[in-house]
Amino acid sequence: MTEATAGRSTGTHPPLRVLFVCTANISRSPYAERRARQVLPGGTDPDFTFASAGTPGYPDRGMDPALQSLLAARGADPSGHISRGVGEELMRRADLVVTFEFAQHMRLLDAFPEHRRAIVGLQQAARAVRSLEEADAGGSAGLDVVDRVERLVAAAGPNSMSLDVEDPYNRGPRAARACADEIDGLLDVLLPYLAGRPLPKLAVPPVEPERRRPGWPWRRAPRRALP
Repeated sequence: MTEATAGRSTGTHPPLRVLFVCTANISRSPYAERRARQVLPGGTDPDFTFASAGTPGYPDRGMDPALQSLLAARGADPSGHISRGVGEELMRRADLVVTFEFAQHMRLLDAFPEHRRAIVGLQQAARAVRSLEEADAGGSAGLDVVDRVERLVAAAGPNSMSLDVEDPYNRGPRAARACADEIDGLLDVLLPYLAGRPLPKLAVPPVEPERRRPGWPWRRAPRRALP
């Protein structure tokens, strides 16, 4: 299942549809989709639906096992994902399209130029949110969710490869964890802005290494026999 099913918003607009797009739709985009759905399930106000796809995509594959395990460990539902490529129907239905690499952003602009105002990189979006929050110090608090998206895309600076979220596929558990941590931190910036309210944090706090006293435990010198 690649798209959340949710009722219509209890506010003015139908659910805001967010589409996450990576390369194959087996690592970054399904991870972001499920984590976003974890903190903004269907039926909230404003209402959201989250979906994912790939460009060009590798259809009919399951999720990368490393990120699937991290999803489960962090309390999200990793089951039932089937990868797919992005197409006109998905782009037409999306209110906001979020990519993870500059190359993906460019592919979407080339293939779907009519939807260019809905496409933004994840790092690019997080930077725009921080910029907006610093500029108006909460002045967007009363905005409609659709107005928030329009302000976000308008405020987004240029995207570039320096803002890529690196692909962890087949790079081992350390790369998978680093990618998941980065996505969680960026979603912690983007999703509360879209929702217009604080949300539970997704980012996992760093674990402090256990400190041991130097040389502990001391070894006792062997007892010497009495003469």
